[in-house]
Amino acid sequence: MLLADVMMWFLLVLGVLFAFPGLWLLSRGLYSQDVETMARCLEKGRIKPFLAGLPVTVVSFLGVAICGDKHQAFTDLAALVFIAFFLFYSNVGVAALATMIGGKLPSPADDGRPWKSTIRGGVVLELSYLLPILGWFFILPVSLIVGAGAVTLRLFERAKGTSRDSHSSMLPASSGKTTSDSRAQKNDADEVVGAAG
Repeated sequence: MLLADVMMWFLLVLGVLFAFPGLWLLSRGLYSQDVETMARCLEKGRIKPFLAGLPVTVVSFLGVAICGDKHQAFTDLAALVFIAFFLFYSNVGVAALATMIGGKLPSPADDGRPWKSTIRGGVVLELSYLLPILGWFFILPVSLIVGAGAVTLRLFERAKGTSRDSHSSMLPASSGKTTSDSRAQKNDADEVVGAAG
């Protein structure tokens, strides 16, 4: 029974590791512009995304712990939803991390195939995950936290950009109206002065 449990967890972890590169390519295909933007941000530094990803990671694992402690069908399903959401959310950012790493290992074959940098960086990450102790308990969790933080920061940037664009789109209309009103007032004043003269 113990051997069966070990084999189950081994195959589960192996399947997840094999699925990661596919998830990174899916993220690159669905959110290519965002992934490239996050890769450029990660190239500048990884500390800020790491700090931004810590609250997301803590909340996700608290949700998993609370739901998994109930030992009921609904709460177990909710725990799986928490895990799936966190893995997808963070791996969109890890796709950017893999793209950034692959970009630092350039190849002539990348011309016209930008996704190859994601593949190359993904292979590097996957192999580093397999490193005993350091890969299991440091590189893998840190990359997931950094990925979650990169996505969080990108969402905040997009929200700020949307509000800024909507605010700037309102400015020309109001300024144009103010200008036209001032011109009309000036024309009325000129007419009054002309009539008086």
